[in-house]
Amino acid sequence: MNNKVTVEIWGVKYPLRYTKDSDINDIQEAAKIVDENIRLIAKQNQYLPPDRVAILTALQLAEQLIRLKKDYNEFWDILDENRSNKHK
Repeated sequence: MNNKVTVEIWGVKYPLRYTKDSDINDIQEAAKIVDENIRLIAKQNQYLPPDRVAILTALQLAEQLIRLKKDYNEFWDILDENRSNKHK
């Protein structure tokens, strides 16, 4: 089985390997999100070199991930609290 998918980010094609546990649609969606974010940052910062645009994009996406993890943990904390209150 050929476990490769090609995605395009900022006009550059990247052939990627994936495991059988990976979802091709998730990889393509991730590439689309990166592409959209990198284009937005490049448009807002037209004089930055590509490597800096890539770093800013990575930082922005990492910050979003951190916020989502915090929200996820808060959700489970509230759910656990509600469950324990029901059993009192």
